[in-house]
Amino acid sequence: MKKYAVIDFSRTSLSLLVCNEELGRLEIIFKTYRPILIGDLVNKKERLTEKGISKVISEANELIESAESLGADEIYGISTTLLRNIQNQDEVKEEIREKTGLSVVSLSGKEEAYAALTANENYKVLSKAVLIDIGGTSTEICDYSHPNESDMISLDFGTSTILTSFVKDVYPTEEEEKEIKDYVKGILKAQVEKKEMENAILSGSNMNALYKIYQDYYDVPQQGEKLMQYKKLKKLIKVLMKNKMRSSLIIKNVPEKVHLIIPSAICLKVMLKYFGISNITVSSYGVKEGFLKLLKKGEIEASPLSGKENA
Repeated sequence: MKKYAVIDFSRTSLSLLVCNEELGRLEIIFKTYRPILIGDLVNKKERLTEKGISKVISEANELIESAESLGADEIYGISTTLLRNIQNQDEVKEEIREKTGLSVVSLSGKEEAYAALTANENYKVLSKAVLIDIGGTSTEICDYSHPNESDMISLDFGTSTILTSFVKDVYPTEEEEKEIKDYVKGILKAQVEKKEMENAILSGSNMNALYKIYQDYYDVPQQGEKLMQYKKLKKLIKVLMKNKMRSSLIIKNVPEKVHLIIPSAICLKVMLKYFGISNITVSSYGVKEGFLKLLKKGEIEASPLSGKENA
């Protein structure tokens, strides 16, 4: 049985997946997430600063140690949004390689969306299904009826950019909520064809964090599928916007997402309404799992961890 690990470098976090491959299937055995607001470490020339590079490398080495302690045979590095749009991406990739041994594979928005869809290809049996992954600085939308990489949609906003652009305090006000809704609606109308859909598959750490709160608030038992009802989700968002218990709900379940969870929920609500969706499934599989599947299929090339040259 072989163990694989993938470290994802994004603009809001570094995250680690460790899984087994058994009979051609991937079984998740460990996941962890380290929030880092990389955007604060990018200068006016859109270059990641030396402080930012050092922070990324330090966190990456700790995740590598975790993967090695779990017996990972191969460790890969991918970048969803960290290297996207920064001017010194080649320099950053080389320093990461020298100091960690990871040769980071940069994924474009469409490639990221395609990886998420590949990780969740088992849901293609559902009728009129769409995959939604609201990340920190980008949002991916995939129509299961158009599964080619060229058909993938990657929107240039996420919960972190929403937070920075619209929210002045920890939580958005009602007026800020309206501004966020109008902004997301405008992007959808301009860039995403409106179709009546029946099923939404939600992927990524923000969507899984929202489900943890949903599960706690409605006392949903542990079950095979993580399901949400649109009407109940709308009610929960009202609670998160106004109710005094929102801080205890968030801190109890997803303290690392305290600033991001409500913007995530607001954006999701707009998208579900745009597509007319009522059936919601939250997936545990995302870009890292999809990357491994594409790697095994030979659709993507990557080299596992090599020896550190200047550690």
